[in-house]
Amino acid sequence: MPDGKGAQLPAAAPRSGSAVDVFAGAPVNLEASWRRCVDRYRFDPTSKQRIVVLSSSELREHCEPFEQTLAAAEEELDYIGGPLSDVGFIASVSNMAGLILHYRTDPDSNVDIERAGSLWGEGIAGTNGVGTCIIERRPTDVQGTQHFFRDFSALSCTSAPILSPDSAMVGVLNFATANPDVDPSTFRLASGLVRRVAERLSNRLFRMAFRDGIILSGRSGTQGPVLFALDREHFIVGANHAARNWLNWQDGALRPAELWTIFDRDPDTLSRVAASGGTISLRRAGRDSLFAIETPSAFAPAPQRPARQSPGAPSPTAPVKPAARSSTPARADAPPNVEECVGSTATARSQFKLLKRVYGRGLPVLILGETGTGKDTLARALHQEGGRAERAFVAFNCAAVPETLIDSELFGYGVGAFTGARREGSPGRLIEADGGTLFLDEIGDMPLVLQTRLLRVLESGEVSPLGSGKTRTIDVQIIAATNQNLKTRVAQGLFREDLYYRLAGVVIQLQPLRDREDFAQLAQRMLDRVAGGEDVRLSEDALARLARHRWPGNARELKFVLQRAAQICEGGWIRPEDLMLDDEVPRGPESAVPDCAPRPAPTARDSIHAAERTAIADALAKCAGDVVKTADALKISRATLYRKMRQHNLRPQRYVDYDLH
Repeated sequence: MPDGKGAQLPAAAPRSGSAVDVFAGAPVNLEASWRRCVDRYRFDPTSKQRIVVLSSSELREHCEPFEQTLAAAEEELDYIGGPLSDVGFIASVSNMAGLILHYRTDPDSNVDIERAGSLWGEGIAGTNGVGTCIIERRPTDVQGTQHFFRDFSALSCTSAPILSPDSAMVGVLNFATANPDVDPSTFRLASGLVRRVAERLSNRLFRMAFRDGIILSGRSGTQGPVLFALDREHFIVGANHAARNWLNWQDGALRPAELWTIFDRDPDTLSRVAASGGTISLRRAGRDSLFAIETPSAFAPAPQRPARQSPGAPSPTAPVKPAARSSTPARADAPPNVEECVGSTATARSQFKLLKRVYGRGLPVLILGETGTGKDTLARALHQEGGRAERAFVAFNCAAVPETLIDSELFGYGVGAFTGARREGSPGRLIEADGGTLFLDEIGDMPLVLQTRLLRVLESGEVSPLGSGKTRTIDVQIIAATNQNLKTRVAQGLFREDLYYRLAGVVIQLQPLRDREDFAQLAQRMLDRVAGGEDVRLSEDALARLARHRWPGNARELKFVLQRAAQICEGGWIRPEDLMLDDEVPRGPESAVPDCAPRPAPTARDSIHAAERTAIADALAKCAGDVVKTADALKISRATLYRKMRQHNLRPQRYVDYDLH
């Protein structure tokens, strides 16, 4: 989604000599760089060229004045580290001397020369992504043999400038790979990504520099956010690169002036809106422009959530005791928080830390996991704990809506758009979620043609409902989820690669229940929620039985099993027989010795009967005992399902007819 909450601004009319947008346009023509290498630097492309590498102490000295930029760069690179390494690229940040100050890679990277402390100025390393970008001050792509020196022809690099808060170039963000067979579309994706991340990083530095003042944020054309920083008297004390371009400041220099010399005077409205944050419409040259207002309070750290008292692990010789739980058991209607959803393993804690750091900054979140692992629960928890909790949370299941209706349901339609449409039209889920969160469940099942349209919305922040002839700018936090392997679907041509990387801002992998190391704590917390305030406890044997179950329905199935057991147990204790789990091999004297007695061959009727029972049992397991969903999955009526469950001795009393989500 767009960086910044403002709406689209009128595009600036180009003037001769106006500032160049350093994050847009075609990459640098490398012919001039090669001429410099020959004429100015007197280089021979066939000569052996060694890269200069500084010592650790020298590198530390160069990093010190760049400390704030490097810290911001680390956070930005956290967003795209996974997708970048997946396609074989590493990331680096350099100063204006071409010295790599920070280097981000993974253990499997094949790039081993662009390390921290190495110098890549054009006067040292010839034509290359970092050095040539510094000279040209524009995005630079250098692939393979486009490098001046043959020794570097295995590299492919794409770079973009990093700008200071006053729009001066202070460094270079570079993505590089040593894969000689890098796919052209993958390289184009990296080239576009390096520009967006460099622009985000530059705008982050701008916001950090003016965090004690007022910042106006809007958008203009294909540029990134237009940012103005104001003091308390509404004088412009800062403007980012896009703002300077939008105002056609010819040399890009700041023009210190009162805001009302640019926009029609409305100081009272600005002061009132700035007091609480929000949006304001400012008029310039007869046209209105919508800006979001970011006040100092927007930069205040979020209040820390009180730490939950985690239930202790069960003793191997005693049942789970009430003292091991929180003194106030979780209410049945209290949803899990984000930390509980992701778990307490080392990997889960790392994911939780990443979510805390980046969520709420407009970056899409992609949740992966098997059916029933709680992807929708995590999405709701993220919304409730984020800055959009007071706005709408809109869920849309891409697999539950017929392909012919997804377009109109998601993107909306105007009055009389098609036969059978509602007379008043429909805004669609994207517009309904404006200002809030849109949860796209089962995103892997979205048809390809609609993937293209969704990508366009994500890139532009604009929605055009079918048949309306109007475009609306929206601000939506996107959370997508799937139980499918999207990379496999990309390889199969069933999912757009560019949409995958656009959605995969932060990727969270939820573990299946059978692999959760915190299973005992999770089971007890869930029991606290579903027990309806009753003091219900798990016996040691019941907990052990739960731990042995395969859990094909994951957390959703566990919730159902505990909810059912809490209702039928006696004396406040859940015992193994209360769980009614049937997937364990019987343990008894009769099973110790195999039965070798001959049996009659099954008849066709027996085979059909067994197949039908297996199909119903499997469907019930996959639907976690939800009779309504099981009947839908089997395409039979609920009454027929109940009848067949009795016929096959599937104990209908064990399955309840209510929603477990």
